[in-house]
Amino acid sequence: MEQLSRGQIRRLPDLRLLKTKSIIYSAVTLIGAVWMYRFLNSGGWLTHHYQLNQLNDPDSLNLIPVIFEPIAVLGVIAYWVWRTRKLYRLLFFLFLGQLLIGASYLAMFLLFVLTYKPRMM
Repeated sequence: MEQLSRGQIRRLPDLRLLKTKSIIYSAVTLIGAVWMYRFLNSGGWLTHHYQLNQLNDPDSLNLIPVIFEPIAVLGVIAYWVWRTRKLYRLLFFLFLGQLLIGASYLAMFLLFVLTYKPRMM
């Protein structure tokens, strides 16, 4: 064992914890990507013609996950092929992005459910 001077902290990376986190981040990212693409496909948003010149088009918001999800899947694949520190950091940010997209769709669903008022004809 090497001698540590006062105030020095020995940091040994726990590889099992790092591998567990990587598996969790990858699983959440891939499950979120599959769920989002299934959602977009069933709604017809993958074949939709997006009007980017119209800023008031609410369908343009679906363009964000259409672009993000394939990048997220490629990021997960790249991490598991090369396993570098930069790709681990990218995997973490993709995980956070996936959580943010999921939370935003959940918020919109809850907003719709809580404010929906059925009208009788």
